[in-house]
Amino acid sequence: MLGLTVPLWTFTAEGAWTDGLVLAVVLALVVRPVVMAVLLSRMRMSTGERVFLAFTGLKGAVPVLLGSYIVSSQVADADRLYDIVFVVVVFSVVVQGSLVPTVARWCRVPTRSVELEPWALGVRLRDRPEGVARHVVAEGSPADGATVEELDIGEDTWISLVVREGRLLPVSGSTRLRTGDEVLLLTGDDEKTCAQLFTSHPT
Repeated sequence: MLGLTVPLWTFTAEGAWTDGLVLAVVLALVVRPVVMAVLLSRMRMSTGERVFLAFTGLKGAVPVLLGSYIVSSQVADADRLYDIVFVVVVFSVVVQGSLVPTVARWCRVPTRSVELEPWALGVRLRDRPEGVARHVVAEGSPADGATVEELDIGEDTWISLVVREGRLLPVSGSTRLRTGDEVLLLTGDDEKTCAQLFTSHPT
C-alpha cells in the first residue's frame, strides 16, 4: 500500500513536517470549527455538543487514497504533497483521536464503553419472510420464567434461536426463558397469538 511506503527521512528536507503540521492545526482549529458552526447552526444542540462535533471528525483512509491519486497523476511536487497529506492524517488520528475522550468530558458529552461483539448472526432478505417472528421476552409475560416445552406455541411453531445477553443459547424443551431474551420463532400459526406469549399484560 502506498500509505506504508512513505520515506520519513525525506520529510525534513522537503519541509513536509512543518507544512503538514501547520495545515493540520489550521484544519482542526479553524476550518473545521467554522464549517461545523455553519452546518450546525439550525440544529438543536448544546454548546458542548457543537464543540465536540467541531473537534472530532477523524480523517484517515480517504485522504491518503486521494493523496495517492496525486502521485499517480504525476503532478508537480507530487511526492511532497503526498507527504503533507500523510502528516495531516497522522496528526488527526493520533492527536485528535487520543483527545476525544478528554474533549467529551470537557464538553459534558456522555460516552460509554461498549464490549466488543465479534460474532453476529444476520440474514438480509428482499421480502419479509412468512412465518418468521422475533420477540423479546417482557417481564411478567407468559414466557417469562417458562420453559420452551411449557409454552403453548402450537404444533406448527418452534423456537429456532434464543439470545441472552449477547450469547446464543442451545434450545431444547427444558430451556427456561427469562426477561430480555430475544427469541426467533418459525411459525405456521397466527403470529399475533404467539406474540401474546412474550408480552406482559396488565392485571
